[in-house]
Amino acid sequence: MKTRSLIEKELSTLICQKLEKSINNNGKASLLVSGGSTPVKLFDLLSNKDIDWEKVTVIPVDDRFLPDGHPDQNGTLIKQHLLVNNTRNANFIPLIVNSTDAHLNLQLVESAIKKITRPFTVVILGMGTDGHTASLFPSCKELHLGLDLQNTASLIITNPTTAPYQRISFTRKALLNTENLYLHCYGEEKKQILDALDVNTEKKYPIKVFIDQNYIKPEIFWSK
Repeated sequence: MKTRSLIEKELSTLICQKLEKSINNNGKASLLVSGGSTPVKLFDLLSNKDIDWEKVTVIPVDDRFLPDGHPDQNGTLIKQHLLVNNTRNANFIPLIVNSTDAHLNLQLVESAIKKITRPFTVVILGMGTDGHTASLFPSCKELHLGLDLQNTASLIITNPTTAPYQRISFTRKALLNTENLYLHCYGEEKKQILDALDVNTEKKYPIKVFIDQNYIKPEIFWSK
């Protein structure tokens, strides 16, 4: 079994290959990343990769409605671990530009991300021990809206009852509109979710509908 360290090295190399290909073909690339503790070392590796980061746009897949610089904000994590070293010149689009008015913030960020060419180049999803991904939690009343492929909005506001803070999240349809989709997670508890055979489990494990779909095959990077 591959170690976490090896997986992080392989994934960071693969991500940069995809970004460079898009830069060579299109003159630009986009990278959507998840927060939490799992991607920290991956971010550190990416930050030292020597590619043309000025042509890459980095966006969180979700974030918490917290002031800029708050330690629980994904934007803060990304700035501290990814947007440093070689990556400091990447174009960053935060999901929180107004932490006091969620609906105004949603409008402002929707306007900003409309400028990003679709499909995205790379989307990296994470997963919680409850099977959530991005901020699409089993407990939030907005889950159906977030997973509905008929929903044309790229972003929604979610209010999970099993996790702190109101949040903003990309929708399933928006996240699947990518050239490369990766799931990066660790631990036996998460492996049990990945191995669940019942495909009708999106309400229990939202990550399942990102795996069991015919739009783009995700590559899973998992280790103990």
